[in-house]
Amino acid sequence: MNEKQKRVNPDGKSWQKTKSEQTKTAILNAALDCFLAIGFNNTTTEKIAKQAKVSRGAMLHHFPQRLDLIRASVEHLHRKRLEAFEETLSKLNENADFTLVGEGIDAFWDQLQSPLFAVYCELLVASRTDAELKGMLAPAIRDFQTAWREKSEGIFPDLAQSEQYGLATALTRYLLEGIAFNAQASGGQVLNAQSKIVIEWLKSTVRDMFQDVQISKSGLTAGDHQSKQSATSEQSDGQRTENPRLV
Repeated sequence: MNEKQKRVNPDGKSWQKTKSEQTKTAILNAALDCFLAIGFNNTTTEKIAKQAKVSRGAMLHHFPQRLDLIRASVEHLHRKRLEAFEETLSKLNENADFTLVGEGIDAFWDQLQSPLFAVYCELLVASRTDAELKGMLAPAIRDFQTAWREKSEGIFPDLAQSEQYGLATALTRYLLEGIAFNAQASGGQVLNAQSKIVIEWLKSTVRDMFQDVQISKSGLTAGDHQSKQSATSEQSDGQRTENPRLV
């Protein structure tokens, strides 16, 4: 081992280990890029290696078998989606006394417009006729859903007290993912007029579902917070906005 390989980075890892991890991440990112650009069925290990700018030997060192690479890519995709979800919603609610329900739904919707969700849709469709991919994707999706629920409870500790929390988060995720998936599949307008009405209905419905929450992040009652919001709203526009209706 030469002197360069013996060097230790500030995080305590050797230069060699850091370089290896960077190469592995580059390969996984390249795999996701290929799935997005040319589709799962058209992606080969050679194309991934070319996209990652690594040698065939480096590819085989990290992923001896194609299935190893696919499995790791699926895990990498879900990890990146969870990180993006947590980062966005944590920043949104960082200084908020109460969880911002409407803004949170908008932020989650924005996450579904990312290339990461497009890759997820690509893998989901491809898995219908690919038994090996389906075998990897199904348990990974279950793990993702569990992790998503745990992270959301940490980000929204006040809402997590509600008896309706599980139902409200499931309604939000399934409805928004359904709209986003349909847009991906149809190639049409991402958010049409009807979809906007549905999302506004979702916000109103989810707020109503959390009426049983009594304690905010700072210990104030939900009723006090709603009274403050109502008073502020009446002072600003002098009227109450009706909930949107599905038409």
